[in-house]
Amino acid sequence: MAEISYLIPDLLDGKVKISSPYQNYNARGNPTSYGIDMFFEEMLLSKSIKAADYRLLGGKIEETLRNWERKYTRQLEIQHKNKQANSVEELNAQAREAIEALGGILAHTLTVNDAVDWNSIKRKDVFRIKPESMFKDNKCPEYVLFNNHGQPMSFEKMSFPEEPTYEQVRNRYGLLSRLFRKQAISDEYAKKYSQWQKNVKQTKKENIFREKWYKKIVDFYKAKKSAFEEEKRRDNEALDNISIRYQKADPKAIEEYCDLVLSNSEYPDYFPKDWVLEYREKSRMVVVDYSLLSPEQLPKVESYSYIKARDEIKEKLIAEITLKKMYDNVIYQICIRTIHELFEADVINAIDLVAFNGLVTNINPATGISETKVIISVAAEKDKFLTYDLSKVDPKATFKHLKGVAAVSLVDLTPIPPVIKLDKTDKRFIEGKAIAEELSESVNLASMDWEDFEHLIRELFEQEFAANGGEVKVTRASSDGGVDAVAFDPDPIRGGKIVIQAKRYTNIVGVSAVRDLYGTVMNEGATKGILVTTSDYGKDSYLFAKDKPITLINGSNLLSLLEKHGHKARINIAEAKKLL
Repeated sequence: MAEISYLIPDLLDGKVKISSPYQNYNARGNPTSYGIDMFFEEMLLSKSIKAADYRLLGGKIEETLRNWERKYTRQLEIQHKNKQANSVEELNAQAREAIEALGGILAHTLTVNDAVDWNSIKRKDVFRIKPESMFKDNKCPEYVLFNNHGQPMSFEKMSFPEEPTYEQVRNRYGLLSRLFRKQAISDEYAKKYSQWQKNVKQTKKENIFREKWYKKIVDFYKAKKSAFEEEKRRDNEALDNISIRYQKADPKAIEEYCDLVLSNSEYPDYFPKDWVLEYREKSRMVVVDYSLLSPEQLPKVESYSYIKARDEIKEKLIAEITLKKMYDNVIYQICIRTIHELFEADVINAIDLVAFNGLVTNINPATGISETKVIISVAAEKDKFLTYDLSKVDPKATFKHLKGVAAVSLVDLTPIPPVIKLDKTDKRFIEGKAIAEELSESVNLASMDWEDFEHLIRELFEQEFAANGGEVKVTRASSDGGVDAVAFDPDPIRGGKIVIQAKRYTNIVGVSAVRDLYGTVMNEGATKGILVTTSDYGKDSYLFAKDKPITLINGSNLLSLLEKHGHKARINIAEAKKLL
C-alpha cells in the first residue's frame, strides 16, 4: 500500500500511535474497506477509522488529530489547575457531559440527515509538512524561512564583509609610524585586502550553495505537495466513483455506501466503531455484525470534589447498579440508531430489511482468554420501522417490539444466537477435483480440458501452501470475476489472500492478461497474484509485472513445480494446436 500523508501536531508527537493500514473484509472474504487504528493512551482515546477507498484515510486521520489536539490542550489546562478548587467545576462539567452524551446516543442521530453528503466528505485538507522532516538529520538550515504550513518562503544570504581601505589601516598607526613604517602599513593593508578577497569569494560560494540548497528544498516541497494534491484528487475521484455506482444500485457499491454511512456516524472516541456488513441483493437485506463497547469502557466517575485540607481532588464513582442500567441503555440505543441510520440513508430504496448483531469482545475472567460474543440481535423491516417516532421511544421497548433477542441483563455479556447470521461463505467457491494423481508423462497439459487444468492448478498450489497451513479454493466457471482460484496463506509476513489464474494457452500470453490479473488483485484486496500458463509470456508482460505483486509461471516453471511435488507431465504446444 502507498504511504498515507498526515501530519501529527507537535503537541501530540510521540504520544499518539497510528497503526499501519489494513484491509477489512465482509463475511464472504471480499474486501469492503480499508482501516487504520489510532491510540492516545494518555487521554484514553482510541479510534478505528474506515474508508471505502484506501486514499481516503489520510484526511480522516488529520481531522481526528486536530480534534485530539484540541482535547489534549483542554486537558493540559485542567491539569495545570488540578490543585485549585475551581478546576473541580470543569471536571464535573466533563463528567456530566460524558454521562449525558451516553443518554443521547439515539437522539443525536435524529438531528442529522444520515444520507451521505458526497461533497461534504470529500477531502478539503490543506497540505502541511514539518520542515525538519524534509531533512535526513531532521535539522532545518537556520537560513531558510518557512511558513506555518512548512512551505519554504525565502532564504537569508550571508552579508559580504566590509572592504578594507588603506586609510583604515594607516590610521591605526601613530604619526611617527606613518612616516617611518610605510612599508609595514602597505604590507598589512595588502594582507587584509587579500583576506577580504578570500572572504568575499567564500561568501559568494556560500550564497550560491544556499541558493541551490533552497531551490532543492522548494522543489522537494513542491513534489510532496503535488503528490498530496494528486492523492487528494484520487481520493475524491474514488468517492465520485462509489457515488455513481451506488446510484446505479451496484450491490458492491451499496455495501460501500452503507459502510460510509456507519463511518460518518459520530460516537465518543472510546467506542470501538468497527463492524462487518453485507448486502444481500436478492432479499434486499443488510446484515451488520457490529462491535460494541464492553462494560469496562463506560465512564466510571460521577463527580469530583475538592478536599481543601488535603489539597486534593476526590472522585465519586458511579454506583454499580447505575452502571448496569447505563450499559443496557447504551447498547439498545446503538442498536436502534444503527438500523435508523441505514434506513434513513437508503436514498435509492435498495434496503427492505436490516439485521443487527451486536458483538462484544472481552477477557473471560475464568480462562483469561479473549472472547467475542453476540449479546444482542434483531431484524427490522423498513416500512414498519420508518413509522416509529424515535424521539419518543424507549430503545429497549422498541427492541422488544421488534422481537429482538438478548439476555435479561446485557452487562453479563451472555451469548445469544443471532436472528440472522452473516453469510461467511464465498459462493464463488466450488468443490475441488483430484487431477494430479491421474497425471503421467503421457499427459500433455497444453491440450488438457480447461476445467481440469484449473482444478490441477488449485491442487498443485494447495500442496505448495499445505506445509504452512494454507488453503486453496477453485471458483465457479463464468462467475469468477477473473479469479480461477484463491489461496489463503496464513504466514504473518508473506501471507494473505492470493489470487491465482490459470491460462491453458498454446500462444504467448499478452500483457492484457497480466493487467487484468493486477486489476483483480486490487479489486479482491489480495496481497499477490499468480498467473500460470502452459505457454510463455511476452516481453511486455514481464516488464509490466516487474514492480508489482505478480508472479508469472510459464510452462517450464509449471512442469518444475509439478515435479517438485512428485507429479510427471509434459507440454507439447505444436501437438496441442493440432488437437485443439
